[in-house]
Amino acid sequence: MKNFFLILIFSQVFLVSCSSVRESAGVNRKSIDEYQVIENPPLVIPPDFNLLPPEQLASKNIEDTEKELAKEILFGLDDSKLNSDESTSTMEKILKEVKADSLENNIRNQIDENFANEKSSSNYQNEWETESEVLDSIKESERLRNQLLTGEITEVEDAPIVEEKPKTKKRKKFFFF
Repeated sequence: MKNFFLILIFSQVFLVSCSSVRESAGVNRKSIDEYQVIENPPLVIPPDFNLLPPEQLASKNIEDTEKELAKEILFGLDDSKLNSDESTSTMEKILKEVKADSLENNIRNQIDENFANEKSSSNYQNEWETESEVLDSIKESERLRNQLLTGEITEVEDAPIVEEKPKTKKRKKFFFF
């Protein structure tokens, strides 16, 4: 009985230590609940005591002056130069040269005509795959024998070639045939 209690106590200590080792090793991780996550509060701009009261802001047109000031700071230009044609961007110049501003109503028909006039390369590929050039071995061996016997040298281009079309496999209609 004493041994039984001793074994029981050691097993409980062992099991408790295993769970604490698992927690310290990070095996038992806590999953974060998305609904309990606290969002960061929005940033607050400190008050500027040099601002005018809202009544005076409405009477003055400060927004336009701020926009103009920002343009002058960014581009370093006066109002007269901002409105001139000299300040067009490179992209606008390219679009003007390409005449992209003139739109045609029948652009779809033009594209369809261009593609209709093109020849598809799939026909050439299909013909190329179906034809194969095979050397006629019997005629080639006769030609080589005659060449050795007579001593005449003939060109390789004279080699007899047979054009064969490969046999097409029957398509299986069902997987069990």
